[in-house]
Amino acid sequence: MNDPIPDLSNPVARWVSRIFHPYLLPIPTLIILLSDLPLPQMLEWIALVVGIVLVPAMLFAAYLQRRGRFLYERQTRGPLYLLGWFSVLICLIVVIALEAPRILVACVAAPAIWAPLQGLINSRFTKVSGHAAVATGCFLGLLLAGKLTTLPLVIGVLALVAVTIWARVVTRNHTIEQVILGIAVGALPVVIIFPLFR
Repeated sequence: MNDPIPDLSNPVARWVSRIFHPYLLPIPTLIILLSDLPLPQMLEWIALVVGIVLVPAMLFAAYLQRRGRFLYERQTRGPLYLLGWFSVLICLIVVIALEAPRILVACVAAPAIWAPLQGLINSRFTKVSGHAAVATGCFLGLLLAGKLTTLPLVIGVLALVAVTIWARVVTRNHTIEQVILGIAVGALPVVIIFPLFR
């Protein structure tokens, strides 16, 4: 399971990968999806999700890197997906118990399907682009929730997804097949879950 070392020589691709990182992209997506709520309430819900799901994942990724593990390697990703899945399941229980807005429950339920699916493919077959999966999932979530109300908005957000995918291939973090798998794995849970919460 030797994965090629990423090529970070293209500064644009490198920065796109950092800006549209799977840990960061859900935050502006949640801001848009929860924009109908009063600002303090919206911020409380986002802080809850970030605290339960994103902070543990980011801390664990930093811990693995300090121990000399490389996140681009498939074998390093397994524990991250497992922790992510458990964090999402805990968050799902919490948001349901606290009677969160339905759209937020949908946002947490979709990764509850995505994380084990992506983890399984990663462990058994090949790496799957988390960047492509999360970018695609965020785009479809915004689209299905009715937040992309004009064609220019749809095209603009879709262009950001395309640029993210381009960056993952250019930096050699993923092959074209791996980003296509990411698109499929990111889209499937959103297409299944979001219509159930309308």
